Formats: sequence, C-alpha cells, structure tokens
Amino acid sequence: MTNLEDFILDETIMGIIDQNGLSKEISLRQSLEMFRKQELSKDKELGITRSRIPFTFMSFPDKPETPDFMSLSAAINNIPVFNLSPDNQNQAIWMRCVQLYYQAKAILLPNKIFKLIPDPTQPGGSVQKMLPRQGLKNLDLETNAEKALYDLLKAGESEIIAWANSEGINYPFSNFEELFIHILKAKFQIEIQEESFGLKPSWTNQREEKQHYRGWLKYLNDHDLDEKSEKRYREILMDMEWEGYPLLALKSKKTDKKLKKLWQSYLKTHRALIEIIDTKIYWNNGIPHKNKNTNKRLPIKATVSKQGSFEWNWP
Repeated sequence: MTNLEDFILDETIMGIIDQNGLSKEISLRQSLEMFRKQELSKDKELGITRSRIPFTFMSFPDKPETPDFMSLSAAINNIPVFNLSPDNQNQAIWMRCVQLYYQAKAILLPNKIFKLIPDPTQPGGSVQKMLPRQGLKNLDLETNAEKALYDLLKAGESEIIAWANSEGINYPFSNFEELFIHILKAKFQIEIQEESFGLKPSWTNQREEKQHYRGWLKYLNDHDLDEKSEKRYREILMDMEWEGYPLLALKSKKTDKKLKKLWQSYLKTHRALIEIIDTKIYWNNGIPHKNKNTNKRLPIKATVSKQGSFEWNWP
C-alpha cells in the first residue's frame, strides 16, 4: 500500500449512522473495517463462512435532508433480525440474503423519499450491483408501495390520531415514521420469518393468493363487496392493531383533498405487488422451493461463489 493510499484511508473522514442510529465521524479505514466486522459477525451468527465479502462503497452529499435519510436508512437496515436459528445451510443463506435485501432497501427506499442521490438501481448504481435482476425488480415494486404508504401516513397522521382517540385506542408512536417502521417490522416478522420457519403456512396456491390479495384491494377501494365481506375485512384490520388501524382510519378519509391522490397511489403501487407472488420462495419442511417455468415447485439450493456472493439454483 502506498503512502497516498494510507493518507486517503486515514485522513478521509466519513459521517456515518451506526447500527444504533447514532451519528459519528470516523476515518475511511475505520469505516471499511467496521463494515467488514459487521458482515463477518452476521455470517458467523448463521454459520456461514466466506473467504471474500463483496461490498460497494457509497458516499452521500451533505444536504439538509441527509440526516433524515441516514436515520431512516439505519432503521430499515435493522429490521431483519431473526430470533430463530436456521435448520440447515439453505435456510441460513436465505436468511443472510434477506438481510442483504434489506441493506439494498435501506438505500433505495429512503432515496425515493428524499431524492438524495441519483437512482441507484440504474446500471453501475450501488443497489443495481447488490441484487440479481429479479430481486432488483421486486425491490423496486416493493419500495414503490412502501413509499406510497410512507407518504400516506405522513399526510394522514392527524387523521389517524383522531380516529384512534375516537376508538379509545392509544397512539403509541412519537411520529408517523415510527409507525411506518413498526409496520415494516411486522411485515418482516409475519411474511418472512414465520413462513420460512414453518410458523405460518407457506405452501399456498398462487392463484388463490392473488385472489385473496385482490379481495383486500377491492375492500380498500370500496369496490362491490357485500356487507358480510366488508365486516370481515374490517374485523381483520382491527385484529391487526397498528398494522391495520391506519388503513381503517384513512379509508373513510380517502376522498379528502390532501389524501385522495395518495390513497390512489397506495392502491396502484400495492396492486403492482401481485406480480411478486410469481417469484416467491415457498418452504416445506425447511426446504425452499420455487416455480421453474411451469407451476411446478421444485427445491432450490444455495451456494457461495468464489467472489463471496450467494447464488440459488435448481439442483
């Protein structure tokens, strides 16, 4: 290593947000070493060994919105914490892939909200380098829907609080962003962790899953549902508590001027998520399966490449 390289590594000061959401300034060398240790620790927790860990270095401009970007990014990055141990290597690598997916989301979603850097999903962009093509497409659809939810919660926070008060329900969040992160955490817990560990049925029919999802969208759009169905959907949202309360609160206000376009954007972006159902991994006795060209689900296997990346293939 040259003296110039040493100088750059030691004298370049980075402003970062650590895993606890705290802002600090450290050298570029310290930043790279901190990242390496974090990733090695996550691998070790899941029993994964890699000789190399690929990474993409990113820098962010110093703008008024940068602290908010970094704070939201840290909160999203901390969501995928598994409280169960993997049963096998495939499950361990899948869990690690989920964590890496959230790392990419922690860049893309805040950037869609704050527009801090050029689109990182474009060729050569940081997020584009992190995910395979299908994963990138799914992430784009998912973050579009999550941004629509973020915008809706932000604009409708006072309506949500008023609704909760009228129902005798305490609003436990200091602001709408805490509520937003709470919803993302609940989604991770139910849709990702519980399915992969068999705590929640995963072996579903894709057609039925799509019909079920469309039923929810019809309810939220007040579209041709009988009274019994309306009552059932409302009861489900009430049982979901703060994952469901905001939709109940804002559904009755969806024609208000400040919420109308945001509500339609929410429906549009969530309707697009139906496409992701075709790409889901399904679990059976701890073994991941995926559709291959046809509707037949076949087991898939994970491997670690020489470059340290994770790859999934049908045996």
